[in-house]
Amino acid sequence: MNMFTTSTPLRGTDLGAKKIVIVDDYEESCKLLAEILSSTYECSYTSDSTSAFRLINEKRPDLILLDYKMPGVMGVDVCRMVRESDSTKHTPIIFVSGAATIDERIKAFETGADDFISKPFHVKELILRIKARLSEKETETASELNAANLKMNLLSRQVFVDGAEVNLTPKQFDILKLLVAGKNNLVTREKCLSEIWGDTEVTSRNVDSQINYLKRKIQKFNGRIVAVPSLGYRLEAQE
Repeated sequence: MNMFTTSTPLRGTDLGAKKIVIVDDYEESCKLLAEILSSTYECSYTSDSTSAFRLINEKRPDLILLDYKMPGVMGVDVCRMVRESDSTKHTPIIFVSGAATIDERIKAFETGADDFISKPFHVKELILRIKARLSEKETETASELNAANLKMNLLSRQVFVDGAEVNLTPKQFDILKLLVAGKNNLVTREKCLSEIWGDTEVTSRNVDSQINYLKRKIQKFNGRIVAVPSLGYRLEAQE
């Protein structure tokens, strides 16, 4: 069988389109799925399962469509590699496969699949399931901020550096949130004052004081908080 890979994206008119990688050993299946989805998503595909993980690493997609039964490297093996890699472990995976047994479906989910669609399928069902998985990912992303080895859980208001929790005051948490959200960009003192202190009568010295406490508390952070003279601060992360 001719093994075919395209790393040239097929995309619609939306320049900010979410990225999807399609892996199926039948080239025509890859092309069909790409044609169906390319009006909304940026699609890349391969019919060579041995190159699948390389394409996924290259494209860093927002979602993966994966066949189960393929020569060379099985879909569950690709799924396992995706889940074991720090850079892709949270990427949604939907298996799209024909004639899968219940044991194969269970194995797919045990390996890390988020969904499983059997062939033949209705196009509308596929699109709705893709939208659902991407929506779930966006919700998870919105609840967490990351910079190098620092993680902020916005729902629980917890901060972790190298997996160890760092205890911050509410003001310090809010300042760090602004810095991480604006990573590598200037966050002015005025922005901190207006968004964190609001109408409370304080000066820029309050910001400077909290920044100094913050620096000491996150000493193990792989990066630094840099003062921008007369303006504010910038968080630089060593990704």
